[in-house]
Amino acid sequence: MPPKNKLSDVIRIKGARQHNLKNLDLDIPLGKFTVITGPSGSGKSSLAFHTLYAEGQRRYVETFSPYVRQFLDRMDKPAVDRIDGIPPAIAIEQKNTIRTTRSTVGTLTELNDYLKLLFPRLAKGYDPETGEEISPDSTDSIVAWCMENVSDQQAFITFPVVIPKSGKLTDTFEILNQQGYTRIYHHGKIIRTDEKPDAEVKKIKGECLIIQDRLKITPRNKARLIEAIETSLTLGKGKVEIASENCTQVFTTSWTNPITGYTLQRPSAALFSFNSPLGACTHCRGFGKMIGIDLNKAIPDPSLSIKDGCVAPFMTSRGAECQADLLRSARSNNININTPFYELEKHEQRWIMLGEREDTQDAWDSGEWYGVKGFFDWVETKSYKMHVRVFLSRYRAYTDCPNCKGSRLTPEALCFKIQ
Repeated sequence: MPPKNKLSDVIRIKGARQHNLKNLDLDIPLGKFTVITGPSGSGKSSLAFHTLYAEGQRRYVETFSPYVRQFLDRMDKPAVDRIDGIPPAIAIEQKNTIRTTRSTVGTLTELNDYLKLLFPRLAKGYDPETGEEISPDSTDSIVAWCMENVSDQQAFITFPVVIPKSGKLTDTFEILNQQGYTRIYHHGKIIRTDEKPDAEVKKIKGECLIIQDRLKITPRNKARLIEAIETSLTLGKGKVEIASENCTQVFTTSWTNPITGYTLQRPSAALFSFNSPLGACTHCRGFGKMIGIDLNKAIPDPSLSIKDGCVAPFMTSRGAECQADLLRSARSNNININTPFYELEKHEQRWIMLGEREDTQDAWDSGEWYGVKGFFDWVETKSYKMHVRVFLSRYRAYTDCPNCKGSRLTPEALCFKIQ
């Protein structure tokens, strides 16, 4: 006879009578994949959900205190003589997923929920103009920078204060002096607030840097440095500037590039979700596509050349002038008007479609080629006429949103990247 299974290796069921189970005895091995099959009404759900899951969940809930148990859902004890070796149980039920026009593989599988939690923790922000990394500074990071870059040097710990446009500079100096700040730092010079300002000082506009402390950056002065930085960040509304003999560095606790002034939104789960008003592209509202002109439809036969009329709408009476402009501009830009469109270089095809400038109106005004896009931009201005709307409908299709390029997210969210 085969050896009897150890109790620790199996779930042993004796006398299961739940619903239509008929005094069932069986062992289910632990750590293995077990499938229950059978015709409808044979008791599959009665065994899996109403016996195994019900008893496993009931025993797990009983491990909590009476106070906690009152907040948890509990299932009734199943009709069974005995169940041994059952661990805590979870049940994953079949469900019909509701699809919408916003649904993607990520949302249907709920993977997107984890990604939008992952990005605020791992993604780094970058300035879209310069590509520089943007991250908020802290007291610890500023102190670490000082110890590494201006160690054993005299440094000014300063914070910015806005000088009011209305009022006299002497009034600002008087207020600073009353609060104990007798020195400001301006273009490498120290200016005292308890002295009468000269003509050059009176020209100071906008912000001025208030000296919070002047000290030598050494490990011995670290506690004093930390205190000065924390005070400066508080009074400077999250900004502090460290000035030494060799360099000057600006720090901020916000997601701002201190050089360009570009500010990112603080990363959050909602910022990386196109189903959230915070993260969705405001132009397409998170759909990624819009009904617009599909420029590819304007060239139905790419085997034709510019001279042969590869741009179909230019072969109509409405576009005849544009065809003449295209031929003239192509010759002046050394683009072969006899070469089939599909054989042209990629940048030449792009030139035909989009023109020489991003703003098609500027290209038109300056006498440059405005592109097929410029033609449709002009026709759109006449769309109050019925026959123009009929003409445009031939070239309309769902196209990628021009703002988010089909990503569905707001440009602020696209400034964050992982690796």
